[in-house]
This record gives sequence, structure tokens and C-alpha cells, in this order.
Amino acid sequence: MHETLQAEIKVVAESLKQLRGSPDYELCQLSEQKPGMLDELAAERTKLLDLENAALEKQADSLAKEIMTLTGQTSERIV
Repeated sequence: MHETLQAEIKVVAESLKQLRGSPDYELCQLSEQKPGMLDELAAERTKLLDLENAALEKQADSLAKEIMTLTGQTSERIV
């Protein structure tokens, strides 16, 4: 039984070592130290995604206009 417990301790210790090395663990630790940090990160990421989305929509509109010009289509939007 002693050997079984030692083997189990070794497995758990290795798992803990892997966990502590993961970015998720670091993020969890930081969020515990600074409450609200995850909300700040989410808001920042949302802002960046909104900017990227706006740029992609502008590019899509530009490409749609170019396609209409090249194909001789009128104001129908290509979807």
C-alpha cells in the first residue's frame, strides 16, 4: 500500500507541475490577485475584435464593389 501511495503522489506531483506551467494557471493566479482583471482583458479583446471586424467589413465592401465593376453588375450586393 505504501508503494501505491508513493506512486500516486508522484503522479499528482507531476500533474501539479504541469498545471503550474500552463498559461491558464498563470491567468487564474493573476485574476485572483487582481479582481476584475478578466473583465478588463475581455473588454480589451472585444475592442480589438470590433476594430478587426470593422476593417474586414470595409475590405469586403470594397471587394464587392470591385466585383460589381468587373462583372458589370449594378447596385446588387454580392453575398
